Amino acid sequence: MTMSPNKLKIGLAIIVVLLVANFIVHIFWNWGLITVKVTNAPIGQVIKSIESQGWVTIYSNIDPQTKVSMYVDHVPLAEAMATLAVNADAQWHLGFFVAPNSSQVKEEIRTFTEGVENNDDGTRVYSFPTPLDMISDENTPEADPRGQVWPGLKMPPPAPPPPADAGATADGNGAAAPAPEDPPTTVQGYLRAFAQEADIWIMAPSTWDPAVAKAPPASSSISSAIRHFVSGAHGSVTQAIVLRGRPAQVAGQDRPRGGGRGFGMDMSMMEDRIDNAINGLPASLRPAMRQQLKQEVDFQKQAAAAPPEERRKMRREHMMGNRDDKGWRRSPEKRAQMMTRLVANRMTAQGK
Repeated sequence: MTMSPNKLKIGLAIIVVLLVANFIVHIFWNWGLITVKVTNAPIGQVIKSIESQGWVTIYSNIDPQTKVSMYVDHVPLAEAMATLAVNADAQWHLGFFVAPNSSQVKEEIRTFTEGVENNDDGTRVYSFPTPLDMISDENTPEADPRGQVWPGLKMPPPAPPPPADAGATADGNGAAAPAPEDPPTTVQGYLRAFAQEADIWIMAPSTWDPAVAKAPPASSSISSAIRHFVSGAHGSVTQAIVLRGRPAQVAGQDRPRGGGRGFGMDMSMMEDRIDNAINGLPASLRPAMRQQLKQEVDFQKQAAAAPPEERRKMRREHMMGNRDDKGWRRSPEKRAQMMTRLVANRMTAQGK
Protein backbone atom coordinates (compact mmCIF):
# COMPACT_ATOMS: atom_id res chain seq x y z
CA MET A 1 0.00 0.00 0.00
CA THR A 2 1.45 3.35 -1.09
CA MET A 3 1.40 6.26 1.40
CA SER A 4 -0.36 9.34 0.09
CA PRO A 5 1.68 12.54 -0.39
CA ASN A 6 -0.26 14.32 2.37
CA LYS A 7 0.40 11.55 4.91
CA LEU A 8 4.08 11.55 3.92
CA LYS A 9 4.29 15.30 4.49
CA ILE A 10 2.56 14.97 7.85
CA GLY A 11 4.94 12.18 8.88
CA LEU A 12 8.00 14.18 7.88
CA ALA A 13 6.65 17.23 9.73
CA ILE A 14 6.17 15.17 12.89
CA ILE A 15 9.74 13.85 12.64
CA VAL A 16 11.10 17.38 12.19
CA VAL A 17 9.08 18.65 15.18
CA LEU A 18 10.35 15.79 17.36
CA LEU A 19 13.96 16.44 16.32
CA VAL A 20 13.63 20.16 17.04
CA ALA A 21 11.95 19.45 20.38
CA ASN A 22 14.71 17.01 21.33
CA PHE A 23 17.34 19.60 20.41
CA ILE A 24 15.58 22.31 22.47
CA VAL A 25 15.29 20.00 25.49
CA HIS A 26 18.97 19.08 25.18
CA ILE A 27 19.97 22.76 25.07
CA PHE A 28 17.65 23.64 27.98
CA TRP A 29 18.93 20.92 30.31
CA ASN A 30 22.58 21.62 29.50
CA TRP A 31 22.40 25.42 29.36
CA GLY A 32 25.30 26.93 31.25
CA LEU A 33 26.75 23.58 32.36
CA ILE A 34 30.49 23.13 31.97
CA THR A 35 32.43 20.18 30.58
CA VAL A 36 36.23 20.31 30.59
CA LYS A 37 38.41 17.22 30.17
CA VAL A 38 42.06 18.16 29.71
CA THR A 39 45.50 17.01 30.80
CA ASN A 40 48.36 19.51 31.06
CA ALA A 41 46.55 22.06 28.93
CA PRO A 42 47.27 25.81 29.02
CA ILE A 43 45.03 27.43 31.61
CA GLY A 44 44.20 30.16 29.10
CA GLN A 45 42.62 27.49 26.88
CA VAL A 46 40.61 26.11 29.82
CA ILE A 47 39.39 29.59 30.76
CA LYS A 48 38.19 30.27 27.21
CA SER A 49 36.29 26.98 27.21
CA ILE A 50 34.55 27.80 30.50
CA GLU A 51 33.75 31.32 29.26
CA SER A 52 32.05 30.04 26.11
CA GLN A 53 30.10 27.31 27.88
CA GLY A 54 29.09 29.38 30.91
CA TRP A 55 28.40 32.64 29.08
CA VAL A 56 30.71 34.54 31.43
CA THR A 57 33.86 36.64 31.29
CA ILE A 58 36.85 35.43 33.30
CA TYR A 59 39.93 37.50 34.12
CA SER A 60 43.01 35.89 35.67
CA ASN A 61 46.44 37.01 36.82
CA ILE A 62 47.87 33.54 36.11
CA ASP A 63 50.17 33.12 33.10
CA PRO A 64 47.85 31.76 30.37
CA GLN A 65 50.49 29.18 29.39
CA THR A 66 50.45 27.62 32.88
CA LYS A 67 49.55 23.95 32.50
CA VAL A 68 46.54 22.54 34.31
CA SER A 69 44.65 19.24 34.28
CA MET A 70 40.91 19.21 34.90
CA TYR A 71 37.99 16.83 34.52
CA VAL A 72 34.42 18.03 34.99
CA ASP A 73 31.36 16.77 33.13
CA HIS A 74 28.21 18.91 32.86
CA VAL A 75 28.66 20.77 36.14
CA PRO A 76 27.46 24.27 37.13
CA LEU A 77 29.83 27.19 36.67
CA ALA A 78 30.60 27.45 40.40
CA GLU A 79 31.67 23.80 40.57
CA ALA A 80 33.83 24.20 37.47
CA MET A 81 35.54 27.32 38.87
CA ALA A 82 36.12 25.66 42.26
CA THR A 83 37.72 22.69 40.53
CA LEU A 84 39.91 24.90 38.35
CA ALA A 85 40.95 26.98 41.37
CA VAL A 86 42.00 23.88 43.34
CA ASN A 87 43.96 22.45 40.42
CA ALA A 88 45.65 25.80 39.70
CA ASP A 89 46.36 26.59 43.38
CA ALA A 90 44.26 29.73 43.01
CA GLN A 91 41.17 31.48 44.36
CA TRP A 92 38.08 32.47 42.42
CA HIS A 93 35.55 35.23 43.07
CA LEU A 94 32.65 37.16 41.62
CA GLY A 95 34.59 40.30 40.77
CA PHE A 96 33.90 43.95 39.96
CA PHE A 97 36.40 46.34 38.38
CA VAL A 98 35.34 49.89 39.27
CA ALA A 99 36.75 53.23 38.10
CA PRO A 100 35.62 56.74 37.11
CA ASN A 101 35.33 55.78 33.41
CA SER A 102 35.49 52.79 31.06
CA SER A 103 39.04 53.57 29.91
CA GLN A 104 40.31 53.38 33.48
CA VAL A 105 38.37 50.15 34.04
CA LYS A 106 40.15 48.61 31.05
CA GLU A 107 43.47 49.80 32.42
CA GLU A 108 42.57 48.35 35.80
CA ILE A 109 41.77 44.97 34.23
CA ARG A 110 45.07 45.05 32.34
CA THR A 111 46.92 45.85 35.56
CA PHE A 112 45.23 42.94 37.33
CA THR A 113 45.91 40.41 34.58
CA GLU A 114 49.56 41.42 34.66
CA GLY A 115 49.72 40.32 38.30
CA VAL A 116 49.34 43.59 40.22
CA GLU A 117 46.55 44.25 42.69
CA ASN A 118 47.65 46.97 45.11
CA ASN A 119 50.08 49.18 43.23
CA ASP A 120 51.81 52.54 43.54
CA ASP A 121 48.85 54.28 41.91
CA GLY A 122 46.67 53.43 44.90
CA THR A 123 44.57 50.58 43.55
CA ARG A 124 42.54 48.98 46.33
CA VAL A 125 41.01 45.54 46.62
CA TYR A 126 38.04 44.85 48.87
CA SER A 127 37.45 41.18 49.65
CA PHE A 128 36.50 39.53 52.94
CA PRO A 129 36.62 35.84 53.88
CA THR A 130 33.32 33.95 53.80
CA PRO A 131 33.95 30.46 55.22
CA LEU A 132 30.78 28.72 54.05
CA ASP A 133 32.60 25.42 54.58
CA MET A 134 32.14 25.95 58.33
CA ILE A 135 28.55 24.73 57.91
CA SER A 136 28.77 22.56 54.79
CA ASP A 137 30.04 19.08 54.08
CA GLU A 138 31.47 17.13 51.16
CA ASN A 139 28.00 16.73 49.62
CA THR A 140 27.20 20.45 49.60
CA PRO A 141 27.45 21.92 46.08
CA GLU A 142 29.61 24.95 45.43
CA ALA A 143 27.65 28.15 46.04
CA ASP A 144 27.22 30.47 43.05
CA PRO A 145 28.11 33.99 44.28
CA ARG A 146 25.89 35.53 41.59
CA GLY A 147 22.87 34.48 43.68
CA GLN A 148 23.78 36.85 46.51
CA VAL A 149 21.72 39.91 47.42
CA TRP A 150 22.44 43.40 48.72
CA PRO A 151 20.55 43.63 52.04
CA GLY A 152 21.10 47.36 52.34
CA LEU A 153 23.62 49.17 54.49
CA LYS A 154 24.18 47.36 57.76
CA MET A 155 26.80 48.63 60.15
CA PRO A 156 28.46 46.42 62.77
CA PRO A 157 27.15 46.83 66.34
CA PRO A 158 29.16 48.74 68.95
CA ALA A 159 32.02 46.77 70.47
CA PRO A 160 30.98 44.91 73.64
CA PRO A 161 32.65 45.77 76.94
CA PRO A 162 35.84 43.79 77.66
CA PRO A 163 35.32 40.51 79.58
CA ALA A 164 36.03 40.32 83.26
CA ASP A 165 38.72 37.63 83.01
CA ALA A 166 42.22 39.06 82.81
CA GLY A 167 44.11 38.80 79.56
CA ALA A 168 41.05 37.99 77.43
CA THR A 169 39.87 40.21 74.64
CA ALA A 170 36.41 41.46 73.86
CA ASP A 171 35.73 38.92 71.12
CA GLY A 172 36.94 36.01 73.25
CA ASN A 173 39.08 34.73 70.42
CA GLY A 174 42.50 36.17 71.16
CA ALA A 175 42.09 39.30 69.04
CA ALA A 176 41.01 42.84 69.75
CA ALA A 177 37.31 43.46 69.28
CA PRO A 178 36.46 45.56 66.21
CA ALA A 179 35.77 49.22 66.84
CA PRO A 180 32.34 50.46 65.75
CA GLU A 181 32.32 52.06 62.32
CA ASP A 182 30.68 55.23 61.11
CA PRO A 183 28.28 54.98 58.14
CA PRO A 184 30.15 55.47 54.86
CA THR A 185 29.80 58.77 53.06
CA THR A 186 31.95 58.19 49.94
CA VAL A 187 32.32 55.71 47.09
CA GLN A 188 35.20 53.84 48.73
CA GLY A 189 33.23 53.41 51.94
CA TYR A 190 30.29 51.88 50.10
CA LEU A 191 32.48 49.60 47.99
CA ARG A 192 33.90 48.27 51.24
CA ALA A 193 30.36 47.88 52.62
CA PHE A 194 29.33 45.84 49.55
CA ALA A 195 32.30 43.51 50.11
CA GLN A 196 31.50 43.20 53.82
CA GLU A 197 27.99 41.94 53.08
CA ALA A 198 28.75 39.50 50.26
CA ASP A 199 31.37 37.03 49.08
CA ILE A 200 32.71 39.23 46.28
CA TRP A 201 35.92 40.92 45.13
CA ILE A 202 36.11 44.61 44.18
CA MET A 203 39.04 46.46 42.64
CA ALA A 204 39.01 50.27 42.48
CA PRO A 205 41.44 53.21 42.45
CA SER A 206 41.54 54.72 45.92
CA THR A 207 41.93 58.18 44.37
CA TRP A 208 38.35 57.99 43.10
CA ASP A 209 36.32 58.71 46.22
CA PRO A 210 33.53 61.23 45.60
CA ALA A 211 30.95 61.91 48.29
CA VAL A 212 27.73 59.87 48.22
CA ALA A 213 24.59 61.57 49.48
CA LYS A 214 22.26 58.55 49.59
CA ALA A 215 22.89 54.94 50.58
CA PRO A 216 22.13 52.36 47.85
CA PRO A 217 18.74 50.69 48.49
CA ALA A 218 18.41 46.98 49.19
CA SER A 219 18.33 44.79 46.09
CA SER A 220 17.61 41.17 45.23
CA SER A 221 20.92 41.09 43.35
CA ILE A 222 24.37 42.16 44.59
CA SER A 223 25.42 42.58 40.95
CA SER A 224 22.64 44.99 40.04
CA ALA A 225 23.11 46.92 43.29
CA ILE A 226 26.79 47.56 42.56
CA ARG A 227 26.14 48.46 38.92
CA HIS A 228 23.40 50.95 39.86
CA PHE A 229 25.50 52.44 42.65
CA VAL A 230 28.56 52.98 40.44
CA SER A 231 26.41 54.39 37.65
CA GLY A 232 24.81 56.80 40.14
CA ALA A 233 28.30 57.93 41.16
CA HIS A 234 29.04 58.63 37.46
CA GLY A 235 31.58 55.80 37.30
CA SER A 236 32.06 52.65 35.25
CA VAL A 237 32.06 49.00 36.33
CA THR A 238 32.80 45.65 34.69
CA GLN A 239 31.60 42.43 36.29
CA ALA A 240 33.55 39.22 35.72
CA ILE A 241 34.65 35.98 37.30
CA VAL A 242 38.12 36.56 38.79
CA LEU A 243 40.71 33.78 39.11
CA ARG A 244 43.59 34.87 41.33
CA GLY A 245 46.87 32.99 41.60
CA ARG A 246 47.72 33.97 45.21
CA PRO A 247 50.24 36.76 44.42
CA ALA A 248 52.69 37.79 47.10
CA GLN A 249 51.78 41.08 48.74
CA VAL A 250 54.14 43.94 48.02
CA ALA A 251 55.84 45.30 51.14
CA GLY A 252 54.34 48.49 52.51
CA GLN A 253 51.02 48.13 50.67
CA ASP A 254 47.70 47.64 52.43
CA ARG A 255 45.17 45.10 51.26
CA PRO A 256 41.89 45.48 53.14
CA ARG A 257 40.58 41.99 53.73
CA GLY A 258 38.69 42.18 56.96
CA GLY A 259 40.27 39.61 59.21
CA GLY A 260 41.01 35.94 59.37
CA ARG A 261 39.02 32.79 58.94
CA GLY A 262 36.09 32.14 61.24
CA PHE A 263 34.22 34.48 63.54
CA GLY A 264 37.25 36.27 65.01
CA MET A 265 36.69 39.63 63.36
CA ASP A 266 32.99 40.27 63.90
CA MET A 267 30.45 37.53 64.50
CA SER A 268 27.44 39.49 63.26
CA MET A 269 29.09 40.60 60.02
CA MET A 270 30.46 37.11 59.39
CA GLU A 271 27.02 35.60 60.03
CA ASP A 272 25.46 38.01 57.53
CA ARG A 273 28.09 37.20 54.90
CA ILE A 274 27.66 33.42 55.26
CA ASP A 275 23.88 33.80 55.22
CA ASN A 276 24.19 35.78 51.99
CA ALA A 277 26.46 33.14 50.45
CA ILE A 278 23.76 30.54 51.16
CA ASN A 279 21.61 32.35 48.57
CA GLY A 280 23.94 30.88 45.95
CA LEU A 281 22.95 27.31 46.89
CA PRO A 282 19.92 25.43 45.51
CA ALA A 283 16.71 26.63 47.17
CA SER A 284 16.02 23.18 48.63
CA LEU A 285 19.25 23.31 50.69
CA ARG A 286 18.96 26.82 52.09
CA PRO A 287 16.68 26.18 55.09
CA ALA A 288 18.90 23.40 56.45
CA MET A 289 22.05 25.45 55.86
CA ARG A 290 20.57 28.44 57.68
CA GLN A 291 19.64 26.21 60.59
CA GLN A 292 23.22 24.96 60.73
CA LEU A 293 24.46 28.54 60.61
CA LYS A 294 22.23 29.43 63.56
CA GLN A 295 23.62 26.51 65.55
CA GLU A 296 27.18 27.55 64.73
CA VAL A 297 26.54 31.14 65.79
CA ASP A 298 24.86 29.96 69.01
CA PHE A 299 27.90 27.83 69.81
CA GLN A 300 30.30 30.70 69.18
CA LYS A 301 28.30 32.92 71.52
CA GLN A 302 28.33 30.22 74.22
CA ALA A 303 32.08 29.77 73.84
CA ALA A 304 32.70 33.52 74.02
CA ALA A 305 30.79 33.69 77.31
CA ALA A 306 32.67 30.75 78.90
CA PRO A 307 35.75 31.09 81.17
CA PRO A 308 39.04 31.12 79.22
CA GLU A 309 40.11 27.52 79.88
CA GLU A 310 36.67 26.10 79.15
CA ARG A 311 36.37 28.32 76.09
CA ARG A 312 39.57 26.96 74.59
CA LYS A 313 38.50 23.39 75.29
CA MET A 314 35.05 23.93 73.75
CA ARG A 315 36.50 25.40 70.58
CA ARG A 316 39.17 22.75 70.28
CA GLU A 317 36.61 19.96 70.56
CA HIS A 318 34.27 21.80 68.24
CA MET A 319 36.91 22.18 65.53
CA MET A 320 37.86 18.51 65.86
CA GLY A 321 34.25 17.51 65.37
CA ASN A 322 34.13 15.58 68.64
CA ARG A 323 31.07 17.15 70.25
CA ASP A 324 28.17 14.69 70.15
CA ASP A 325 25.59 17.48 70.33
CA LYS A 326 27.11 19.08 67.24
CA GLY A 327 26.95 16.08 64.98
CA TRP A 328 26.07 18.27 61.98
CA ARG A 329 29.36 20.12 62.37
CA ARG A 330 31.76 19.50 59.56
CA SER A 331 34.78 17.55 60.74
CA PRO A 332 38.33 17.99 59.43
CA GLU A 333 37.90 14.64 57.69
CA LYS A 334 34.83 15.89 55.82
CA ARG A 335 36.61 19.09 54.82
CA ALA A 336 39.42 16.95 53.45
CA GLN A 337 36.92 14.77 51.58
CA MET A 338 35.51 17.77 49.74
CA MET A 339 38.96 18.89 48.66
CA THR A 340 39.73 15.32 47.62
CA ARG A 341 36.61 15.33 45.44
CA LEU A 342 37.83 18.42 43.60
CA VAL A 343 41.42 17.28 43.29
CA ALA A 344 40.20 13.86 42.08
CA ASN A 345 39.09 15.57 38.87
CA ARG A 346 42.73 16.32 38.14
CA MET A 347 43.73 12.72 38.85
CA THR A 348 41.00 11.45 36.52
CA ALA A 349 42.19 13.78 33.78
CA GLN A 350 45.69 12.39 34.16
CA GLY A 351 44.47 8.81 34.05
CA LYS A 352 45.58 8.07 37.61
